[in-house]
Amino acid sequence: MIARLIRKIYGVVPAGVPGALVVALILYLTLAPQPLGDDAPELFEGADKVVHAIMFGVMSFTLSLDRLMGRGSVSGRALAVITAVTISAGIVIEWLQGAMDAGRSADFADAIADTAGALAGAWLFTRISNVLQKDPQ
Repeated sequence: MIARLIRKIYGVVPAGVPGALVVALILYLTLAPQPLGDDAPELFEGADKVVHAIMFGVMSFTLSLDRLMGRGSVSGRALAVITAVTISAGIVIEWLQGAMDAGRSADFADAIADTAGALAGAWLFTRISNVLQKDPQ
């Protein structure tokens, strides 16, 4: 079922577009002064760390999926590079938040959450890619 849904999406949207959209959204959400405006929901303490992990997990997963759907396979080396780039993006974004003076602040814990998310996204991709390769429809 998941394999068919992914193939359906990539049958309409070219590989590379989903990843680019995810990256653009994450850049906006992490670098804009108040991306959700004044109505941003107040969640539990540390919720932002969970959000960071989810965002960067989605980024590494989607970039890996783009490569798979565009090239037909993703080597372990390519997956490692995608994951390293995603982790590096998280670190650079945290640095930019501190350097931009736009009402955001750098947080080492956010970079750790970004890293955990990127690794989780890569792991999830390995599980999904196995399903995609076994289900040729």
